[in-house]
Amino acid sequence: MRIPVVADYFYPSQRKELEEMLRNFFEKARKEVEERENVIGIVAPHAGYIYSGLTAAYAYASLPKKLNKTIVIIGPNHTGYGGEVSVYPSGKWKTPLGEVEVDEFFVDELIENCEIAEKDEAAHIYEHSIEVQLPFLQFLYGNNFKIVPICLLNQSLEVAEFLASSLLKIKMDFLLVASSDLNHYESYDVTKRKDMELIDSIVSLDLKRFYQKIENLNVSACGYGAIATLMSLTKKLNGRIELTKYSTSAEVSKDYSNVVGYGALVAFS
Repeated sequence: MRIPVVADYFYPSQRKELEEMLRNFFEKARKEVEERENVIGIVAPHAGYIYSGLTAAYAYASLPKKLNKTIVIIGPNHTGYGGEVSVYPSGKWKTPLGEVEVDEFFVDELIENCEIAEKDEAAHIYEHSIEVQLPFLQFLYGNNFKIVPICLLNQSLEVAEFLASSLLKIKMDFLLVASSDLNHYESYDVTKRKDMELIDSIVSLDLKRFYQKIENLNVSACGYGAIATLMSLTKKLNGRIELTKYSTSAEVSKDYSNVVGYGALVAFS
């Protein structure tokens, strides 16, 4: 079992405090976000909840109240441990809200269909980008869902497109959560300008332009491979992506000289 490693750092470790925080986030988000039945996936940030939790709720608020799908969560590899495409193989993930089971059958199918992926726990041991998504899902669905955690060290366009194609070969219903913050540690004006250009390429489903923006503008979005996988998947399913919320850390810290950008987006058919 994978135990939480960033509780008390990124989000509260006490159940009641965590539930109350999430309840407040969703009460605000649901006033502005439309629930959708045909969701393909979402993009949600993974910073500390005090900074990005409300924005993440704007992504999760678009999900249907009932969900009978495996949830594939893709996050970047911040630590450098493990393989290029590391799939957590089996067992459960624990948070203050309970335990969530890994969908071993889905994992086996993915490994069989995706030669670049490997079963690997090492990449996930100290990684926070997937863990911080789980309480949002547990708040919505209890512990009555299964997950497939995928940690990307290689976030190239080729990997994203191959992973999306491999996921579509699996004859099981799934929803994709792409875990990513946007631009890091520049001024508010610079960060917002870069992020808006990147978001424009995301909602346009223009993968080549998306990677060009990251390179040419030096956009430090950490989970760009996860976002690209969702873009590719959405494009293959003839879907659309919409922005539901944009914010920066400055709205909490009041420091406009050194900010991180956060985007909530929903992909649907």
